[in-house]
Amino acid sequence: MSLELFSEKGYDKVTVDEIVKKSGTSKGSFCQHFSAKSDIFLVRFTEVDDYYREFFHSLPIYMNSTEKLFVFIRKLMCFLEEEMGKDLMKVIYSSALDLKEHTYFSNSNRSLFQIIRSLIEDAKEQNSIGSDQSVNEISTLITQSLMGIIYHWGLNNSEKSLESLSIPQTETIINGLK
Repeated sequence: MSLELFSEKGYDKVTVDEIVKKSGTSKGSFCQHFSAKSDIFLVRFTEVDDYYREFFHSLPIYMNSTEKLFVFIRKLMCFLEEEMGKDLMKVIYSSALDLKEHTYFSNSNRSLFQIIRSLIEDAKEQNSIGSDQSVNEISTLITQSLMGIIYHWGLNNSEKSLESLSIPQTETIINGLK
């Protein structure tokens, strides 16, 4: 419910009192679960990362790592568009820039980043990627490009899907690393 409020009104314009009222709980209950309203994003993205882990583990073992990376990125982008939506992603991105309370979105130990790093590591071991760059450098390149695609998608009023915007850039990066 609070994410809907953030999406409708913007993060800064939503108060804890509104969240409590809309959710039908008390302010004390809110304070027991969250130290700040920004914690709501943290909870949601922890759930999202659980979804990413589950999807990653469902990928067929016969796929090579670069194929898995491509499929994973496409699924990631579809999920963000369909489950989170453009308006909420705009709010999350703008709030992440303004708030210094959480570093979760850029934490290299986050499941999303660990999955990408794992796929890159496997691809290097399989010689699917021949780059002289380290696993961490390539992982950073990919995650920065994904964040850039999401940011660009949020800024523009294009009718293109997030997935369709990510495909050419992902293909270019993966092919450039071979």
